[in-house]
Amino acid sequence: MATEPKKQELPAIREQRSLLRGINLRTNANVISPASFQARKDYLVNAYEKGDFLKDPDKKGQAAANPMTDPAAMEGMMGMMKGNMAMMIPQTLIMGWINAFFSGFVISMLSRVFWRDDANDD
Repeated sequence: MATEPKKQELPAIREQRSLLRGINLRTNANVISPASFQARKDYLVNAYEKGDFLKDPDKKGQAAANPMTDPAAMEGMMGMMKGNMAMMIPQTLIMGWINAFFSGFVISMLSRVFWRDDANDD
């Protein structure tokens, strides 16, 4: 039932990786020297402002498209829903089996604890 993910184009991968690079720099800033951090930060800020890493530099500064109108995004959301629905049936069967196998187990264990406590009180 799972749909095969579509291969991304090189500019889209470059855009995602550049954002991850910025996140990693911010996260690990305390590991490198302040001068090295500042140099890397300046490079990334300048590149982000110029739009060097954008997959579509012509759309720089414009709002992102609504994902509900994009057919590719709808397919992705439907794929997630299919995966969740496919896992619901096995989960229901497994939980039913566990319920049947361990029925009364907790009640019997609680009653043993209470009976033991009552026997010790005398």
